[in-house]
Amino acid sequence: MRNTLILILLLFAGSLSAQKAFYNVLDYGAVPDGKTLNTEAINKAVNRCADNGGGTVIFPAGTYLTGTIQMQDNVLLHLEAGSTILGSKNIEDYRVNKKLISNNKQDDINGALILSIGRKNTGITGFGVIDGQGNSFYGKDNRPVLLFFNRCKDVTVEGVTLQHPPAWTQHYMKCNGVTIRDIKVFAHGGENNDMVDINQSRNVVITGLNGDSDDDGITLKSTAEGLVEKVAISDCHIRTRTNAIKMGTESYGGFRDIAITNCTISPSVTKTGFSGADEGLAGIALEIVDGGIMENIAISNIVMEGTTSPIFIRLGNRARNYPELGLESKPVGSINNVKISNIIARNASKTGCSIVGEIGHPIRNVTISNVKINFKGGGTLWEGLAEKPELINEYPECVRLGTLPAYGFFVRHVDGITFRDLEFTYDKEEHRPAMLFNDVHNLKIFNFDAQISDDARGKIVLQNSSNVFINGCSPVPARRFLQIEKQSRDIFITGNNLSTIQKPISIDETIKTSDLHIEQNLTGNTNLFGILQPNIRRDSLGKVTIYYPDSADIYYTTDGSTPTDKSLRYTEPFEQIGTCTIKAIAIDGKRTSGTAVEQFPTLNVLTPAITPKDQFFHKKIKVTLTSKTPGANIYYTLDGSKPDKNAMLYKKPVVITQDVQLRAIAIKEGYKPSSEASSKFKTIEKKPGVQYKYYKGRWTHLPEFIELTPARSGITNKFSLDGIKTTDIYFGLVMHAFVNIKNAGEYTFFLISNDGSKLLIDHRELIDNDGAHGSVEETGKTNLSKGIHLIEVRYFQAGGGKNLKLFWQGPGFEKKEITKDDLK
Repeated sequence: MRNTLILILLLFAGSLSAQKAFYNVLDYGAVPDGKTLNTEAINKAVNRCADNGGGTVIFPAGTYLTGTIQMQDNVLLHLEAGSTILGSKNIEDYRVNKKLISNNKQDDINGALILSIGRKNTGITGFGVIDGQGNSFYGKDNRPVLLFFNRCKDVTVEGVTLQHPPAWTQHYMKCNGVTIRDIKVFAHGGENNDMVDINQSRNVVITGLNGDSDDDGITLKSTAEGLVEKVAISDCHIRTRTNAIKMGTESYGGFRDIAITNCTISPSVTKTGFSGADEGLAGIALEIVDGGIMENIAISNIVMEGTTSPIFIRLGNRARNYPELGLESKPVGSINNVKISNIIARNASKTGCSIVGEIGHPIRNVTISNVKINFKGGGTLWEGLAEKPELINEYPECVRLGTLPAYGFFVRHVDGITFRDLEFTYDKEEHRPAMLFNDVHNLKIFNFDAQISDDARGKIVLQNSSNVFINGCSPVPARRFLQIEKQSRDIFITGNNLSTIQKPISIDETIKTSDLHIEQNLTGNTNLFGILQPNIRRDSLGKVTIYYPDSADIYYTTDGSTPTDKSLRYTEPFEQIGTCTIKAIAIDGKRTSGTAVEQFPTLNVLTPAITPKDQFFHKKIKVTLTSKTPGANIYYTLDGSKPDKNAMLYKKPVVITQDVQLRAIAIKEGYKPSSEASSKFKTIEKKPGVQYKYYKGRWTHLPEFIELTPARSGITNKFSLDGIKTTDIYFGLVMHAFVNIKNAGEYTFFLISNDGSKLLIDHRELIDNDGAHGSVEETGKTNLSKGIHLIEVRYFQAGGGKNLKLFWQGPGFEKKEITKDDLK
């Protein structure tokens, strides 16, 4: 009996203890009506829970309007089904401590709805909703994030729904031990609406996340020295307008030991937003641009729909510095040991994938395996020939280089990369190669195939590359498989079935046959001499060159007949303007090469260039027309009618004094007429101040405003957005002003903008500023003579921040903003 009584007392004491571990916010004065501010009541419950050694703070069904909730050690918030924590619309309700900037970098993001600084064993669970009412904070400074855990240990966020953040949705900074499990996220409410940001944290698990974001999805960042390391991400559904799975852009410390698997990626359900594009940007984005390291990264089992670029890897040197935080610029970082496997992507954009390092700082040791991608396609031959700038110090984004010269993968400055079991298809015919490698060394390609058009240079193009091994490929029929050029060397092609390829391997005049090791391939020929064919090329002026290495003689025909040693012998470039089929062989003693065949249509005259093109002007403008086809005549009209031989013949620069549309073609005997060039010219009045034209629209690049009709126009005092009524997002401006230069000499202009802008002085482009994410300052210098000069600024806003400023510096004065006092 005595033992039974003791047991009952112990059970009762345990029950009391358990009851004390749960704290209902209603018991501390919270009113769940969605109108009463509950900040004090909720924090009182949290503090009481912590004072008693920890436990769970319960939110029953209802809507709890609140400012910042400050977490404590050993406290868990639990949202019961039907409950909502609703963020206050009053920014003053988040002013806990102004030094608690959520990412140490962005002055416009400060504080949080749920804030945890230096705490342990804390988090949020349940089935309720946390809503930040983010659209109430558009354009305001110090926007709060929804959840901010800084320097915390053992954090759990499970089961809840997070929606409408004013800034980032959830930010875990310098934490050790984070578990995010089975949550839902709808990150649409304003600017910078990332889904998840893991910053300088370690031992992180994210699983079962189902989210949709305006800005980046699951994002790993390193805004200071600390690494992001030991992170496992799995079984997530990510919908986004921007990058889905991203490491960077901020990479000051770096990333190490990251595993990501079993996720789906697709476009956001929203069709408008502040960031990205309807189809999303990169599916997988790995970026080191502020120093730091990236190593030991494994990504697998990812299915993507849409996206601009399924895979984007970039090593650059933006080298951000923040001296006020003690963070000086770091040298170029590194990317090493990255494995991406089992990827299926469909309906990817025309842009293509890219893996791009920096000159002298290659990306190292990358493996891409078991990948199948379907692209929208539609790339042109000229896009496949385009040279792409390095852009090492700019914001890294998969669209930064525009349409890539390969529709599948553009790879540049990489040492040690393997592609295995790849297949690329497209919906609209592609005239670009499937893969292009430039300055790539220690490259291995196994079992690769891709669709390709007949006029593309090859399924694979090698440039300035070495130690290349290609094996086990059995491509579908095509004209060309491999193009080797620009001093590539040590190329090993073995064990491939190239019997369905008309021209298996092509080389240019920089390639030595001693650098080619081609054997045991099914090609219809058994030796290198028989496999190689002469290269036949015709340039834009009709000059035909034929090349074959070593000392072999080349014989050719232009009527489509089979060449022999009795045919024309090639000795120097020759002109061939009309339609023809050129065939060529190389003969060296008793050896004969494969027959090269190229079909050429009648050559077009090169399209005239109009300089300057599409311009606003005052009083008059002088326009020149040129064609690079020697001897071509240029005919033009100024009334918008179609030009032909009966139009005006161009002889000297055209002086335009009124609004016109100029259309021009070039014609030469024996050639097809050129394509048409056109340009619009519109007059502007000379008025005091800065004249502006305001356009409504959504663009990803600066549009040709002269083709559009402005929604309204007006005059302001300077080149800025001050005093101009604009929409929150998606608009453009063209601004004009006149300056009277009294001191001739060199002038420096400073154009500051987000998104995109250009500066033109007297119709000549001086600055092209693509600010993209955040404001960027670009400079340009020009010599100005005494007298009146026209300044033109073009600007567009594609979502997010709004910023436009123009400064200058010249003889007798230091850098200052251009204002009405400087204008004529």
